Amino acid sequence: MAGGMEVDPAAIQAFATFLADAKSQLEQVKAQFDAPNAAAEHFGRSWKAEGDQYVDDWGKLAPDLGNLSTLLDQVAAQLTAGAELTVAGETAAVGEFTKIAASGDTEAPASESGGI
Repeated sequence: MAGGMEVDPAAIQAFATFLADAKSQLEQVKAQFDAPNAAAEHFGRSWKAEGDQYVDDWGKLAPDLGNLSTLLDQVAAQLTAGAELTVAGETAAVGEFTKIAASGDTEAPASESGGI
């Protein structure tokens, strides 16, 4: 247990897989954001300022999606690494308890048994 919570490596790996899938989907969406479907001149003279703003805003989406994709990748990697570290630590602790039990040293230290 880590912090009083049960660690389920399969659930953590499933979440990391979900994040990897989300990253892949974001990459596909990002590929569609290379250029807007309309240019500023398509908005006409009355709406030219809005057209300029549309094209400018559209151009900001692809880098933001790329940054989000990178962050999802980093979260998935950190999540997987953290789960592996927790499981390894718990496995090592259980191994030490198994060694103690196998050696027959099951007596509690004097300070814990009430003795002096």
